[in-house]
Amino acid sequence: MSTHRHIDAICVAVLVLTLAITLLFMNGEAFGLQAIVDEDAENSAGSAYFTANDQNGNWKTSGATQITLRGDHATVSGGGAYAYGGDVMITNAGKYVVSGTLDDGSIIVDTNNKSKVWILLNGAEIRCSDSACLDIEQADKVFLTLAEGAENRLTTAAFSPEAEDAGMDGTVFARDDLSINGTGSLTVSAPSAHGIVGNDELVITGGEITVDAALDALHANDGLRIMAAGLKLTAGDDGIALTGAESELYIESGEIAVTASDNALSAGNSIRVAGGTLSLEAGDDAISAAGDILIEGGAFNISTGDDGIHSDSAVSVSGGTILIPSCYEGIEAITIDVSGGDITVYPEDDGLNANGGSSGFGGFGGFGGGMHGGFGGGLRPFDENSEEREPGSMPQGEPPELPDGMEPPEGLELPEGAERPEPPEGAEQGTGPDMPAQQPAGLASDAGDTSDETETWIHISGGSITVVNETARDADGLDSNGDIIISGGVIRVSMTNSGSNNALDYGSESGGVMRISGGDVIACGSYAMAEGFDADSTQCAILYNIRRGAAAGSTVTLEDSEGNVLRSYEVPCSFSSVAISCPEMQIGGTYSIVIGDSAEEITLEEVSASFGDAQSEGFGGPMNWGGMKFRP
Repeated sequence: MSTHRHIDAICVAVLVLTLAITLLFMNGEAFGLQAIVDEDAENSAGSAYFTANDQNGNWKTSGATQITLRGDHATVSGGGAYAYGGDVMITNAGKYVVSGTLDDGSIIVDTNNKSKVWILLNGAEIRCSDSACLDIEQADKVFLTLAEGAENRLTTAAFSPEAEDAGMDGTVFARDDLSINGTGSLTVSAPSAHGIVGNDELVITGGEITVDAALDALHANDGLRIMAAGLKLTAGDDGIALTGAESELYIESGEIAVTASDNALSAGNSIRVAGGTLSLEAGDDAISAAGDILIEGGAFNISTGDDGIHSDSAVSVSGGTILIPSCYEGIEAITIDVSGGDITVYPEDDGLNANGGSSGFGGFGGFGGGMHGGFGGGLRPFDENSEEREPGSMPQGEPPELPDGMEPPEGLELPEGAERPEPPEGAEQGTGPDMPAQQPAGLASDAGDTSDETETWIHISGGSITVVNETARDADGLDSNGDIIISGGVIRVSMTNSGSNNALDYGSESGGVMRISGGDVIACGSYAMAEGFDADSTQCAILYNIRRGAAAGSTVTLEDSEGNVLRSYEVPCSFSSVAISCPEMQIGGTYSIVIGDSAEEITLEEVSASFGDAQSEGFGGPMNWGGMKFRP
């Protein structure tokens, strides 16, 4: 009997213990207990980029330690933190609420490297003369929440030599992962360094955050992920900078306004934008990455001193709206793929530029449409008012810039005072427009040899692209050192009828191709170096060159044999060349090209044909040696 009584007592004890443990798990926070979870165990909230904790800006503050800032000191109510020498030390995992003003000090987090720390800024103003206002020395992850309706301000005037020696360089400085969320506001001032720094991962999922920094506004090493936040960034260097060789900038949503002296967005590896509204002003590139740039959505308004979007590798656009009203070049990369989205660019130079390839005659531009400022590229067949000049003539005072050792074609008169260049020592002179027998030193010996070249292209399969350049004299709408392949999308290009402004320019002289199998293209520029689509295209195309240039604002219309309008484009700039293609065009069909009040009826006898009364002076692409006259 005694044995049974002992067993019964043990069972009752186990039952009570089980109930107690269950009660603690269910109500642990009310008793001041904090659950510590591994980073890998955080709920993903259905996103590969953001955990549930990242997005939770409304966590319960019951049982949290209260930190009240009182000018030159602070008081702490609760465990896990203490005030020391004007600073506040957080040494344990848990939840902390910070309010009040600290005149000269820091909140320092230094916990176990597996600890998670939640900090709620609820009307906190912290100023520090020699260190970070929020200094995260060690933790697994810190969640910085901006309380609803609260205004928070952090300002670091400078950094002491000790802080600089320790690598501290931001008003908010985190050596481990930092996530910022909530619905309140945060203003960060960094007159001598970066604004917010994350040496590991930096995540922002909420709040209205304003940063004014002497260097980068947001600076991270491993990665930066943004959603549902409002960011207003002003930077003496980059607006957002990721320095790690494998780092990724990911933007899912939110409103981001950046003014930066250097790049607005910069990454040591890749950038991916899935949504959001981005207003970017930059002294250098607006968006710059050493790796790939993927734009899947979002609305961009970009003004920049150099490229709107620049990748050392690839740019892919599958969605979103990209407006670049001011830039040197719009999009530049080794490869550019556009499958969706709406792109509008007003560049000083090229609209889209795929710049891979070797440094040989092919990559240099050679004798084809890709050559700038060289043989043919310097010719000015029209002035800006579309006044006609004889092909090959040159305005006074503008001699052509010829590659070393090259002479103008036979019969081309040089302006008074211009001299023919001497060939390089040991080089043999070629004749006429042919390649020289021996190329200048330093250039590839075989322009067709692509064994050591980087493959480069512009591929367009969807979306809308508009390029308008009203000022250039030697630029291209779409410029590829390799291929241009179009299988879909709507493309409109307007380059002025001045110099060698080419609407479409590809590496014809170095083995590149320009083919079209779908899509809708009207591309206008100068006929000096105009190139048409290749004969092995599967959608019909016309290159129409006219000696008498059309004025800015003229309308180009393509009509079928019954007078139905197939395509029409009011061209912003003057022009003398039109490349046009659409799915309705068929071999054997008769069409009318209407430019302003003039029209010409043509019959397509091949998939890619040239018409008009002017010839291209480029050495690549289809030629038209006259015969078809523009009907006045």
